[in-house]
Amino acid sequence: MKKSLLFIGLLAVILTSCHKEAIVNFSYTVSKEYDYYYDTPYVLLSTYNLSLNAESYKWELECPGGDFVTSYSDSPSFKCYTSGYYVLKLTAYSKNGDWKSEAKNIFINVDSDDPQNPVDPSSFTITWLRLENIPMQDGNNASWDTGLFGGGDPDIYFKILDANNHVLYTSSSVEDVSSSDLPHTWTGINTTLNYNANQYSIHFYDKDGDLDSDDHMAGCIITPSDMTPSSSSFVWYNGDIGVRFTFGTTWSY
Repeated sequence: MKKSLLFIGLLAVILTSCHKEAIVNFSYTVSKEYDYYYDTPYVLLSTYNLSLNAESYKWELECPGGDFVTSYSDSPSFKCYTSGYYVLKLTAYSKNGDWKSEAKNIFINVDSDDPQNPVDPSSFTITWLRLENIPMQDGNNASWDTGLFGGGDPDIYFKILDANNHVLYTSSSVEDVSSSDLPHTWTGINTTLNYNANQYSIHFYDKDGDLDSDDHMAGCIITPSDMTPSSSSFVWYNGDIGVRFTFGTTWSY
């Protein structure tokens, strides 16, 4: 009986040692290079895999603009032709199928002799917008549709304006939006804004048609300097007026 218990204990130790969880870790270096075939500079991003207890790997490099490059090598290198923030992610898989991931934001400046010399972006592009919350009644707790065709849920659209109230973009309208219809996402916006501008604004409206004037539901000030260039999205929230939305961003340098 004692021998059986001893054998079971040893077997448990062996099985435990054979099923260690993966420990993911990596470092990287960047170097300025030149592509003579395309006659253009680039930055070589070289990775160093420091993970433990793993038998396979997946590298993912998210480039400025949202494109992805994937590699299953142990320690690959990537050619970077665009300045901006990259997201480098390593996933390490252990023998028993467990996996661990680690990601790092990396700024790369292709146009500088110091490839990691940070610079401010010149512009950003709003690619999509998701409206998550907005008051369904006006300040008098009445329906937005109070004119000739009152009583319905609002038909919501938005405009992007510069500091001089020039309209830069007008979205399509979504009919009869109730709280249960949110969040709602508009795609294909692709409006480029100057990062160095003092402010922009996004205004939401209830579209009332030709006979009623459109109701202004909310006005939201966007200050580019408050945004994080390494992020692919930006959240705007004001609890006092009950508005929350998120928009996707890409960055140009």
